[in-house]
Amino acid sequence: MMTPLAVVVIALVAFPTLYAYFVSVHDARLSGEPASFIGLQNYTSLLTNSSFYGSIYYSAKFALLATVVELAAGIGLAVLFNRTFRAKGMFTSLLLLPLMVAPSLFALIFRLMLNEFVGVVPYYLNQWGIAVNPFDPLWVNVTLIGIDAMQWIPFVFIIVYAGLTTIPEELYEAARVDGANPVQSFFQITLPLLVPTLAIVAFLRGIDAFKIYDMIYVLTNGGPGELTTSISLFIYKKAFLEGNIGEATAASVLLTFLLAPVLGLAMKFIVRKGA
Repeated sequence: MMTPLAVVVIALVAFPTLYAYFVSVHDARLSGEPASFIGLQNYTSLLTNSSFYGSIYYSAKFALLATVVELAAGIGLAVLFNRTFRAKGMFTSLLLLPLMVAPSLFALIFRLMLNEFVGVVPYYLNQWGIAVNPFDPLWVNVTLIGIDAMQWIPFVFIIVYAGLTTIPEELYEAARVDGANPVQSFFQITLPLLVPTLAIVAFLRGIDAFKIYDMIYVLTNGGPGELTTSISLFIYKKAFLEGNIGEATAASVLLTFLLAPVLGLAMKFIVRKGA
């Protein structure tokens, strides 16, 4: 007899997945016209579309750079806060505030602050003789990664900080007795013991950064041109701007098959390090 949990799993996972495969081989349109069977035409169209490959490349590049920046800054802050000082609780609370803001709202705040004509940041940069548009092709990726980092560094910080609190103080005392300085203690004790924690947080942030949509949609909408079009934004435009639901679904299916082996290897690495 099928348990209620199995019914829920089938309803929430199996049916949408099978339906996605079904839609991907049909000429499904947002207009509601009858969808005719077209076989693998949606897939061949995507596999010959340079914009599809470009969006995957951009998502991978963004995920890699953003994760590296956030890990480095998060580790530094966690080490800095892993001691006793006055008003530590207050500073920790302030540091975690960006996590409480929805990514789209966070992006909207910076869209206003960085606006070329009315933004406070370009205004003061011009006052100092620095004429820079944060959204021109030369700086737009730095801007996007910087804004993403400002919101998600606190996430890395809180997880790494929790990992630091599990490292016995006796290890550092023994290292000091042996003449190790703080830098040596960090690389010989702290970093090796944090590897399982760092693997998990890198995995989570990498996935989230790869599928980024809302921040880019609000700030650049994939521009200039297609320079900052992520794969999630590419699928959105295919589905809701071009109205090609079948091809958008096929892109999602291809992305699933592309990421499955990568995620499998990452999970295997995390489990091995955790063990």
